[in-house]
Amino acid sequence: MNTLAERFQRMHGNRQTKLNRARYCSAVTVPTLLPPEGWSEGTSLPQPYSSVGSRGVTGLASRILSALMPLNDTPFFKFQLRDGSQAPPEIQQYLDTLSFQVYNKLSSTNLRETVYQALQHLIVTGDVLIEMDSDYFFTIYRLDQYSVQRDIMGEVLEVIHLEYEVDDPEFIDYSSYSDIEHRVGYKTYYCQYLRQDDGTWAYSKENAEGEVIESGIYLVVPMAVLRWYAIAGENYGRSHCEDILGDLNTLEAYTKAQIEGMAAASAFWIAVDPQGITEVDDLAGVRNGSFVAAKASDISVISPAGTIQPQVAAAAQAVENMRREVGQAFLMTGQAIPSGDRVTATAVRMIGQELETVLGGAFSSIARTLMEPIVKRCIVQMLEDKLLDERLTEQFFDNDGTLTVNIVTGLQALSRDSDLQKLMQMGEMVRNLPPDALATFKWDSYSSALITALGFDARNWVKSQDEIAQERMAAQSMQVQADTASAVGTGIASSAQDLASAAVPALMEQQLQ
Repeated sequence: MNTLAERFQRMHGNRQTKLNRARYCSAVTVPTLLPPEGWSEGTSLPQPYSSVGSRGVTGLASRILSALMPLNDTPFFKFQLRDGSQAPPEIQQYLDTLSFQVYNKLSSTNLRETVYQALQHLIVTGDVLIEMDSDYFFTIYRLDQYSVQRDIMGEVLEVIHLEYEVDDPEFIDYSSYSDIEHRVGYKTYYCQYLRQDDGTWAYSKENAEGEVIESGIYLVVPMAVLRWYAIAGENYGRSHCEDILGDLNTLEAYTKAQIEGMAAASAFWIAVDPQGITEVDDLAGVRNGSFVAAKASDISVISPAGTIQPQVAAAAQAVENMRREVGQAFLMTGQAIPSGDRVTATAVRMIGQELETVLGGAFSSIARTLMEPIVKRCIVQMLEDKLLDERLTEQFFDNDGTLTVNIVTGLQALSRDSDLQKLMQMGEMVRNLPPDALATFKWDSYSSALITALGFDARNWVKSQDEIAQERMAAQSMQVQADTASAVGTGIASSAQDLASAAVPALMEQQLQ
């Protein structure tokens, strides 16, 4: 039986062409994202002549991040019934409460910085792997650190990624950094996730010798294997930089020509007539302002600036044009990213729509393939840690562990703030309704939806039907006790009055006698 190390090598060999393309895209944008084979921390990477690609990658990644995970107190996802129908008020209230609980947990992890790094890899190389462990810590794996096998529909069948453990800190050889499988001072492990016929995932971890270190079964795979653009029948994706690689190459060539032309134009030499009376040695090393025995006509300055200036100007104009083209491809000329602690849903929606239009659907694909696995994995882990209501397993999970609700991400998840505005408008309209209509309005459902849209747990503010029933029973019981006491008091008073009425004539008769 083949070891995971052998399996990884075989899968790795099938993507060498992909790796070469990705490394070239990284070289002309952000070289450190996917360094060339043989690179180490002590090796200098060649830097591109233009920084437009690097700034474009970081700017586009920040723009996508602001749309995927806005800096506000609202979850960047929401739950809805699988069939898309409107959930009953109590179920919807629970789903909204659940989304806030999961969001608060994810907000306390390193998810945001992980997603930002992952977006950079997607933009440049087209592929990246994110894994979440049981401590809610996210780890990112670049393209040369994992291999993936997909079916014809693009669904992941198998993933093997490398994992490192410090063996002897005193003997770590940082020059071996690029040798991803044989880093001196580290133990290398091969971690495999293999999808089973029943939808579960078999996990296995082996050392370099093929010894099994860990194994198990996952109902929900703890990883997200991401692609920028998916090509039918291919295991790996294509990047945004591949789409504009021609512009990036042209910008590099023009920028190089401009730099070299400007360097040539700035060069000059002092020429001395060999037939003249001026001696070169008499001029060399003389201080400014000194008297020198020389003839002015024997000395001249030679410079190619006048000759190549038109070429330098043409190169500068070409560079400016290509900067503009590449900048547009990276949305550097688009709407500015909102700053501050809170970003409105309207601003985020505008950015998301721009991304969706320019990137040709890549934004929605990333929102779905990135966020859905992460949220599902977080839910399962929180259930195992008993951080969520156990009713979730009863109501929203099938027997095979499948989540029976849809996780809505991207632009569709931004409707929560829109719902708040609509609820406020509804409240203003209801206030003007006639009394008969007001009597039919479900105020408990309205208050629950309003409180949830504001970001609070409606269960802490709105009474449940059980609580209302108990309060009604208590009120009825108190009313019965009050009525009983009143009846008893009335009976006593009536008896006393009868006795008094009978006693008065007798007293009067005694007085007369």
